[in-house]
Amino acid sequence: MPSSAKHTGLDKRRFSLQKARMIKAIPILAISAVLAIAGGCANGRSGGATTQSAAAEKDYEELSGTWQLTRAVVNGKPVPASMLRNTILITDRNTFRFPKASGIGTHPAGRFTVNPNTRPKQVDSIAEGGANAGQLTRGIYEIIDASHKRACWGPPGRPRPTEFESPPGSGRILQYWKKIGPVPAG
Repeated sequence: MPSSAKHTGLDKRRFSLQKARMIKAIPILAISAVLAIAGGCANGRSGGATTQSAAAEKDYEELSGTWQLTRAVVNGKPVPASMLRNTILITDRNTFRFPKASGIGTHPAGRFTVNPNTRPKQVDSIAEGGANAGQLTRGIYEIIDASHKRACWGPPGRPRPTEFESPPGSGRILQYWKKIGPVPAG
């Protein structure tokens, strides 16, 4: 076999492996995305356990709603536009979910808590479904303006990011979201 044919075969296998890794990262991306947006809704109103701080309540108001993923980087690699268009997140208080029509391929959901008194603001999430059910995912979030947010997530069970970056090899997920509507009724 000529060396160019071997090289082409290796390139195809390498591309297939990269594609498989990106597809595996999509549920994590979805969960992280939800967590990032939902982060401001935390501190347990639905569980009735604690009273929210004024800062957490303010973030809840700004983060609650229906969100469209507009940009994402997973482990240093940009997420394709087709996946961004199909990624919708709904947050309501300290819960999050992806609608069934989401392009993620799963229907993840979970709960989160936020700490808006740190810089950057912190969010912790526990998925209630999917591959990472029950695992703690730590992240940071920022409210850019009334319609735009960003978040960065470490891999489940790993340390919290301190910057809004997703370099290769980090396992981090960086997300940018645009609010497209309120929390749906029902």
